[in-house]
Amino acid sequence: MKKTALTLLIIATSGAAMAQNTSSMEQQKVNNDMLQLVDVQQEAALVMVEETSDYVTIDYIGQWVEVNNYITHKEAKQRQLQKGSKKYIYSQTGETLESIEQRIAEHIQADQPRYFSVDIYRNYHGDSGDFNYLARVIEYI
Repeated sequence: MKKTALTLLIIATSGAAMAQNTSSMEQQKVNNDMLQLVDVQQEAALVMVEETSDYVTIDYIGQWVEVNNYITHKEAKQRQLQKGSKKYIYSQTGETLESIEQRIAEHIQADQPRYFSVDIYRNYHGDSGDFNYLARVIEYI
């Protein structure tokens, strides 16, 4: 009886742990993709176009300001940032990691947090061979 109970406990625990774990390659991919997000701050810009019969001249005066506010949990702790809100983004069955990253980017652009981090979890969906993804976006103050 004790062996059966212990076996059931181990199976239940390993199933919950499987849903929480994601491969380090997937988390690293999300980290790299989030580091590449940029926010273009609008500045005054002037575009002048001159056309002649031989060529077109375009003069552009403007400024591109790149703001990267993605940080890791370790960096947040080092900077002594406080956790603000958390947002969970769920994928549909068969949805790819790239599509959930797009939804994360849309959320970040809408909320404009000062700093944020992303944790990715995946769960195997039955016998279909597909994964369901869960992204936890933590915004820091």
